[in-house]
Amino acid sequence: MYDALTASYRFQCPSGPANRGVAVRLSQFRRVERLDGPAHPAVYRVVWACGGCRQDHLGLVTHDELDYAPFAPNAPAAFWDPLTGRVGGSIGDELAQAAADRLKRGVWPWSFWCSAEERMRPGYPSLLAWVAGLEQLVGCAVRCATCGETSLNMVSRRHLDEPFFHDPVVHAVERPVGEIAEIERFRHELWSQSFDRHRTDFAA
Repeated sequence: MYDALTASYRFQCPSGPANRGVAVRLSQFRRVERLDGPAHPAVYRVVWACGGCRQDHLGLVTHDELDYAPFAPNAPAAFWDPLTGRVGGSIGDELAQAAADRLKRGVWPWSFWCSAEERMRPGYPSLLAWVAGLEQLVGCAVRCATCGETSLNMVSRRHLDEPFFHDPVVHAVERPVGEIAEIERFRHELWSQSFDRHRTDFAA
C-alpha cells in the first residue's frame, strides 16, 4: 500500500480502472479515524481527495502500513551501482538504512508543533485527525503522540508529503483545540485563528 519511491499510499478510486490504484500523498488526506475493533492490527478509515475524479473517497489501511511503512520501506526493485557497473542491491534496503540513519540522529519522518507542550514533537499519519489542502500550505488538526492534545498546524505540502523533510518554520495556533468531531468546527478553527510562527527543532 505504501510506495517508498513516490512517498505515497495507494488506494482504489471507484471510478478508475479496477486493476490500478491511485497514488495518494498525505496532503490529499482529509480525515483519519481509527475504527472500533481489534487493536492488533488496528484499522483506520481514511477520507482522501482523488486527483483524478476530484471526489473524496473512503479507504481502509492498517496501523502498520499507515505509520510504520515509511520507517522500513519495502521497495523490491534493484538499482544500478555505478561503482561496480552492475545491477544489484535492493532499493528497499538502501531506503531502510537511510531512514535508520536519520532516526539515530533524532530526525523523524514527520513532526508537528504541540501547542500544549510548546515544542515540536514527532508525528504519525494516524494522528492527523483532519487535513485541509490549501494552495501551497496545508492545515491540519494533529494529535500529539506524547500528551494526546490536538493542535492546529499550518505547514507546506512538502512537510507532509516528503518524509524526513521539515519546514524551517511551522505556523500553529497557540492553544490546543481539543477533540474535533465535525468538519465544520475544524474549518471554523482553521480560518478563525491567528497562527504564530514556531521554529522547528529539525531545521538544518
